[in-house]
Amino acid sequence: MKKIFLMICMFFMLPVFADTMPFYTNAVPKNTLGVFQVGENLTVYSHPESNSQIVREYKFSYNPESMPDSIFALLLNERKLGFLYVSDIGDDNWVEIIYDKRTGAKGWVMTEDRFQFMPWINFYNMYGRKYGLRLFKDAPEDCNILHAKADDLAQGVGKMNYVKKIKLTKLSGNWALVSVFDIDKMPKMGFMRWRGDNGDIYAFPDIK
Repeated sequence: MKKIFLMICMFFMLPVFADTMPFYTNAVPKNTLGVFQVGENLTVYSHPESNSQIVREYKFSYNPESMPDSIFALLLNERKLGFLYVSDIGDDNWVEIIYDKRTGAKGWVMTEDRFQFMPWINFYNMYGRKYGLRLFKDAPEDCNILHAKADDLAQGVGKMNYVKKIKLTKLSGNWALVSVFDIDKMPKMGFMRWRGDNGDIYAFPDIK
C-alpha cells in the first residue's frame, strides 16, 4: 500500500508539459508586428541574408517533452501549430523573429509563403474571428467597457462582466468591434480596446 501511495505521489510530481498561450500583457513584447508560423524545421540567421551566420537551427517534433522552451508566442502541440513573435520586416521575404523570450534574442528567417508571416491585423482577422478573443488577466479595467465608437471618449454602451466568449467582428486600429453574451444573457455589442496606445496588447485570439 505504501508503494502504491509513493507511486501516485511521484506521478503528480512529474513535470507537466503544456502548450504555450499568452495570458498576461507582459507575455507579448512591445512593438511586435505580428507572428511567424513555423513548420517542422527552422533556421535562424544573424542577418536577412542566406549567407550570413546561422545562429539557431530547430527541428520541431511537436512532442511536448522535446519542444524548446521560451521560443513560442503560441504553441498547440496536438495541432502542430506554433507561432513566434515578429519584431521587424526585411526585404525579399525576410522577417526578424524573437527566438528567446527570456533574453529577447532575435534573428532572421525567410518566409516560405505569403501566409507564414501574419501581421497582427491578419492574425486577428483569421484566428480572432474564428475563435473569438480572450482578455488578458491583467488587462486594464477600461477594456471591459464597450464603446459606441472606437474612441476612449465615445459613449459607453455596455460592460463585460463574466463573458464566456468575445466574438470579433472587425478591427479598427487599436479597437475591436465585438459582441458578447454576458452573465445576464443579454447580447452586447460595441468597441473594446484590444491594444493600448503604448503597444501593450490586452486581448488575444482564443485559439483552441
